[in-house]
Amino acid sequence: MSTSTRRLRSWPACLLAGLLTLTACGTPGTSVNGDGHDQVDISLVGPTWNAGLAALAVAERRGWFADENVDVDFVLLEGATIQAQQLATNNIDVAAVTPEPVVFVDQPSKKLDLKFFSSFYRHNIYGLSVPADSPVKTLEDLRGRTIGAPSLGSSAVTNIQVALRDAGIGKNEATFVSVGTGGQQAAAVRNGDVDALALFDTQFQLLENNGIPLRRLSLPSVDRLFGGGLAATGDRLREDPDLFARIGRAVAKGVVFAQENPRAAIQDLYAAHPEARNRSVPLEKSLTDDTRVLEERMKILGVQPGEKDWGVLRADEVRRSIDFMARAGLIDETVHVDDVMDPSLISKINAFDHRAVREEARATG
Repeated sequence: MSTSTRRLRSWPACLLAGLLTLTACGTPGTSVNGDGHDQVDISLVGPTWNAGLAALAVAERRGWFADENVDVDFVLLEGATIQAQQLATNNIDVAAVTPEPVVFVDQPSKKLDLKFFSSFYRHNIYGLSVPADSPVKTLEDLRGRTIGAPSLGSSAVTNIQVALRDAGIGKNEATFVSVGTGGQQAAAVRNGDVDALALFDTQFQLLENNGIPLRRLSLPSVDRLFGGGLAATGDRLREDPDLFARIGRAVAKGVVFAQENPRAAIQDLYAAHPEARNRSVPLEKSLTDDTRVLEERMKILGVQPGEKDWGVLRADEVRRSIDFMARAGLIDETVHVDDVMDPSLISKINAFDHRAVREEARATG
């Protein structure tokens, strides 16, 4: 088995500043290593490994990629747009990516073809919370108030702006400010600098872990959007569907394990990527805190209630995300659901013994 993690710091000459002018470069196709395994690059978003990515670390550490004759390089990138760029230029093979850049490049005029072949974040990862004792009870109560986000360019801002507009709140009737990450977010809440926070799922739990109780607000117009998935180029999916089914199957096993035993998944994360552990606190606290973060992530990552398969792609959810992007002004051309997703591999991805993986998870501790 061969797995590693790297960060892309420089881009090839043909990778221009925006997706508007992007053209394909590089050589498509997967190389074969000396061990006969396919070498695959999978991109993730984040500066480093963290609890939200533990399911992938499980698949890595337990040899499930190797079982599928795949050697993986995990590539940590700064955002979803860069992931789409790297996919389109054949610098990576698979991206665990949110829908926005994939839908954007699938507009007819962009002449690019990226497709989700499995869900990953089944539902929208972005949300809105207020301090538990806040007088804010509904979106309408945010009129005239301040909302913090990781950055003003975050997709969380777009999500909440649309939700506010749907609730009758004008663009200038609520103020968005950047509150950074981690301790900066906590300080913004404790100091009363913000009335609400627009973040993604695991960031809310991190704040709860740090003693800041929060209360989620309902966002009817965005809560049921498609959250994102494993994506590849349409050409690659057509050329080698078996490869992507094998990749998806290894990931699915990691997800099923993590859903059954989140604490054991965090232990696998620490073993595979020691940098993920918070060494400023005792091991037990780090394990407990990260298990809570992973449990929050598994609400949208795991096998969903009423379903038996992982990675399900639902046309109605993807359609809502496309319509959302149109309402948000992020696209101005018609994008069809079939342009964005290819669910043909889901049965092959789930062609393993789910019960045996769950039993292995229960036996680990």
